[in-house]
Amino acid sequence: MAALVLQFTIGYGIDAVSAWVTGTDDSDSDEAAVFVHGWLGGVIVVLTLVRLAWRAGTPLPPWSSRLTDGDRRVEAWVERLMYAALFVVPASGFALLYLSGEERDVAEDREWQPPFDVVSDDTALAVHVGGHVVLYAALAVHVGLALRRRTLTRMF
Repeated sequence: MAALVLQFTIGYGIDAVSAWVTGTDDSDSDEAAVFVHGWLGGVIVVLTLVRLAWRAGTPLPPWSSRLTDGDRRVEAWVERLMYAALFVVPASGFALLYLSGEERDVAEDREWQPPFDVVSDDTALAVHVGGHVVLYAALAVHVGLALRRRTLTRMF
């Protein structure tokens, strides 16, 4: 979870993070933190793979008795969506960095040229942003359902 929060912060604060990484607020180097963001995405993929491997080899605890059959179906689908998004978002980000052909200014006198130009940067960006939307929506449903059944039912 901490890696996701850090990834979110770097991704949405890319200009400030780039200024910190490069030591300048020059707009020519405002994309330097994209690589920090990208490598952190790789860490998230590895953590997701470890989590999936652990889940495959560990029996799950029984469902909470507070969850209805419908709640359980929703939770099962939400979990699948979150796992899928945890792969789609970094994969589309790597496509933006390495497969889009989109040149990036990374320092005052340096530019990054991706090694391949096989994916439209507009398509990769749409998939990347869409993956974020799916992840955040699934997370909101997951947390909302947990709060509704575990916390709010005790209060009312």
